[in-house]
Amino acid sequence: MMEDWFNCIPDYYTPVFITSEETIQERPEVVRAFLDAISRGYTYAIQNPDDAAAILLATVPELGEELVRNSQIWLSPRYQADASRWGEQQWSVWEGYSNWMAEHGIIPEPIEAESAFTNDFLP
Repeated sequence: MMEDWFNCIPDYYTPVFITSEETIQERPEVVRAFLDAISRGYTYAIQNPDDAAAILLATVPELGEELVRNSQIWLSPRYQADASRWGEQQWSVWEGYSNWMAEHGIIPEPIEAESAFTNDFLP
């Protein structure tokens, strides 16, 4: 489990949804609507892990029922974790992981954490 390795790999966010500065400036309503829809899906999966697994299996049955059901049981409480709402992110997590990646040569230099994300469009 990744959480067993956090003493050497810092916490990070996944999945990460990316858009352009242009879309944010010119079509903020699209960004807001997209995140609202995604938030509703994750909130449903958090509250209804068995139903969420069934929906995924109905769409992609080749994933295997045991895998999907077990992963949903494990993942559903982690989708929001300790955040006040789904999708809420913290500067310290971005900074810590960015610094770690730069220190280990994964990226050439740390990213500007304050420019990497926003919580402004979350529902």
